Amino acid sequence: FACINLRELYRSGAVIAKEIERARIPVVQITTMTILGQQIGANRIVAGRKVIHPCGDPELSEEADRTLRREIVQTALSALQTEVDSPTIFTPNA
Repeated sequence: FACINLRELYRSGAVIAKEIERARIPVVQITTMTILGQQIGANRIVAGRKVIHPCGDPELSEEADRTLRREIVQTALSALQTEVDSPTIFTPNA
């Protein structure tokens, strides 16, 4: 079994987002480790919910989790349409 360093994994996501943005393709990174995205320079960062479940919360009821997931995705879509020139954190309302 390989050990996965979560900090390195999240850092890699931010680096990938930054490189895609460099090609002028807007990208959103959904993560619970928003500070890493900021430090690396990902432009659009959406605050996720939990490390293992950034796009939801299995402890919520099915309906509440669906509402939360929808809000996170809608926040990400809105972030894609927003012009930014530096790392910006977008926080879902739910």
